[in-house]
Amino acid sequence: MLTTKENKQMMKISLDHIHWYVKDANYWKNWFLNVMGFQSIAGGNNEHTKTEIVKTGSKENPIIFVISSPLSCQSPVAEFLEIHPPGVADIAFKVNNLSRFLEKIKILNSVKIKQIQQKKYAQGHLQWSKLISKTGLIHSLFERRGNTSLLPEDWIQETPCDRVNKNYFLALDHLVLNVPKGELISTIEWYNKILGFQKKQFFKIETPQSGLYSQVMFHPMGNIQLPINEPISKTSQIQEFLDINNGSGIQHIALRTNNIAEVTQKLRENGLNFLKVPITYYEKLMENKLNLQFDRREWDKIVQQNILLDQETRKHQQEDQKKSPLLLQIFTEPIFEQPTFFFEIIERREQAQGFGEGNFRALFEAIEREQIKRGTLTN
Repeated sequence: MLTTKENKQMMKISLDHIHWYVKDANYWKNWFLNVMGFQSIAGGNNEHTKTEIVKTGSKENPIIFVISSPLSCQSPVAEFLEIHPPGVADIAFKVNNLSRFLEKIKILNSVKIKQIQQKKYAQGHLQWSKLISKTGLIHSLFERRGNTSLLPEDWIQETPCDRVNKNYFLALDHLVLNVPKGELISTIEWYNKILGFQKKQFFKIETPQSGLYSQVMFHPMGNIQLPINEPISKTSQIQEFLDINNGSGIQHIALRTNNIAEVTQKLRENGLNFLKVPITYYEKLMENKLNLQFDRREWDKIVQQNILLDQETRKHQQEDQKKSPLLLQIFTEPIFEQPTFFFEIIERREQAQGFGEGNFRALFEAIEREQIKRGTLTN
């Protein structure tokens, strides 16, 4: 019989990689290299699918994106793109003991699980399987022993690194999932029962035009955060995403940095566009004295780069405001043709762990302004 410690180790998970399905893998590989500062680490193709793999982040917290595009109508990517616009198709996790992990899931008897496959290497052993989540999102599961390739396909080969990782980002901070109205509770329950996620913060964001509910989920054994959003109204930006995406999907991924102002400036120089906030936003911050945590030079750069600021609320908030947990965030415009997926750049100071409602509302209002520009929301 397993001890509590052994059982926890068995259920421990971490992010392995994110798999994107796009129309042109080579184009997006170069985009991640030239705009986001990633490195190319592997690639290849068979007769149906072309795949490129890029990487950034630290050795302890690598950020790995697998990018695939179809070469024939028989590619699973082609099937995905018949239904959805380009975006995230698979969030892959690494687990310590795949067979036991799946045994616990099979007891629930309500999850689509692909049979475990395995591959042996000279100095390693790889086992993998796949779950299809309630939302249709794929979750590949990998158990890695020793040295293994990232993916088991023989046609994907490592490529020599021809450029230095620019180290804009430290880690992948969180992913945000949008689901249809009425499905928030059942999606929360799925991630809790199947993968062990637990509830954290809850938000209700509402304006005169629209609104959303958001439940932040986190994994106690994996340091993974997954906010899940549901629209309140038909005019909600979450509903617009769902309509264009033809169902649930990943709305954005947050990449963590330790110098958001400098990184944002470099990304702008590389051609990345960000959502704008009005100057009145910073006037309100000054009224609330949040700018007191910065010297004048840093404050001016934050305003210049349009970075959002918020304090994380805790039960035992420290009295000294200068030591309060602080969130600095900025959001890109959608990266694809359709207004679906975007990136968030985030910096956490003074051990900030959660999310601030002020920044959440500022993001919501910024996207509403973009909806008004597109004519999908009446001001």
